[in-house]
Amino acid sequence: CATNVALIIFLAGALKRRSEAEHQLAITATTDGLTGLCNRRRLDELFDLEWRRAMRSDSPVGLLMIDADNFKAYNDQFGHQVGDAALIAIAHCIQSHTLRASDISARYGGEEFAILLPETSLADAAQLAERIRTSVLALRADQQGRSDSTPTVSIGVAAMVPRQGLLPRDLIKAADTALYQAKSNGRNRTEPESALKQSGTRQVDAGLVDPGHGHLTEAA
Repeated sequence: CATNVALIIFLAGALKRRSEAEHQLAITATTDGLTGLCNRRRLDELFDLEWRRAMRSDSPVGLLMIDADNFKAYNDQFGHQVGDAALIAIAHCIQSHTLRASDISARYGGEEFAILLPETSLADAAQLAERIRTSVLALRADQQGRSDSTPTVSIGVAAMVPRQGLLPRDLIKAADTALYQAKSNGRNRTEPESALKQSGTRQVDAGLVDPGHGHLTEAA
């Protein structure tokens, strides 16, 4: 009996350790090793789930595409270790402002990040983007003008209600277009996508952000 009890305890411990190891492996497989955010693979999985859920509930999905400004030159000047530290700092700003359980923050690739925002209008997504952008600016202020201060970020914002014939890549394209516009307009900006009234899409909100100053203005 004592042998059986000892064997049961040993097997129970082994199963627990195996379960914990499998859980840790699953986390590692879906997490970006540098920033601790979701990786691109996990974002794609959750994007598909949230898109189908939003289609059933007729609710909007918001997306932020965030890019560190002039990061290649920054990385070349200060080295990869400093560049990695800057990306970690930006990721921390993102994490500190995406507090809902449904918000999904990910490292999209290189110096680019993405935030998927279920049940979020364009105006609400733009306001979140501004809070993240200004928090990165606050980091720079804390660094008191050091030459290796964390780079600013440009953010493209989009939102749409999923419809038949639309795919997650349509929302990604809209947010990417807005990000490109933010870069073209001088960087360190939040730029909402304003071309979602084209055929087959629906603009979710009438609010736009004045990217240079962070104020909301009314759309024409």
